[in-house]
Amino acid sequence: MSPPPPQEPISYPTTADTIHLTTDKHVDDYNDSFHLTDLIDSIHTLLGDEGLDSERIDSQKIIQLMERYSSNASDWSKYTLFDSTRAYTRNLIDDGNGKFNLMILAWSEGQQSPIHDHPNSHCIMKILDGELQETLFDWPSSVEPCDETVVDITQDLNNNKTTTIKCNNQQPLVVARNTIYQPNQVTYVHDKIGLHRISNPSKERGAVSLHLYTPPYKMCKTFEEKTGRARSSGICSFYSIGGNRI
Repeated sequence: MSPPPPQEPISYPTTADTIHLTTDKHVDDYNDSFHLTDLIDSIHTLLGDEGLDSERIDSQKIIQLMERYSSNASDWSKYTLFDSTRAYTRNLIDDGNGKFNLMILAWSEGQQSPIHDHPNSHCIMKILDGELQETLFDWPSSVEPCDETVVDITQDLNNNKTTTIKCNNQQPLVVARNTIYQPNQVTYVHDKIGLHRISNPSKERGAVSLHLYTPPYKMCKTFEEKTGRARSSGICSFYSIGGNRI
């Protein structure tokens, strides 16, 4: 079986138009002998006991490791639990001894995450199956929560009945860019870059992505696109750990 298309180097277009990333790298550039277990071991070796915020660690090295891994369903299918009642599920693979979380996100058809931040965490996402769209937003002028409503970031937003609460200085969020990623492509985000929303544009099939968060976080802020208002999420819990439903 031929390997999937290789990863294109990460770029950050300045336009807000939707970018479809493609690649013309030769399939021979891929290393099929580098499995998911090898990726996990390599991340542990690189991050050690310090995590990505260590001065000696360059985030680009982690990105390159994620790029090196070629998606293989036999590696990750056991960790991929879908739930059609949720926008997506968070399935923990490795807790990184408290220094990182490596997890599979399984996206239902046509669903999306809320717009959110990544408090003090680096986020590297790799597409394993299907395609996902990342919409990057500039930060609003104010990020103080307008209300104390707690939300589940994995909920189906189409069934979200939360009442909008008016806040001072409401302004729509500004889209910095839209990018659609294909299997084996990688993207990176940090609060210094902006907020983002991930969505599955397909109405017919789910999508699967691999995420590394370092350091791990338990809560984040979500944002309303039309007003920029922020509110705290609930605990970012896992749907499964090690392939076992919890």
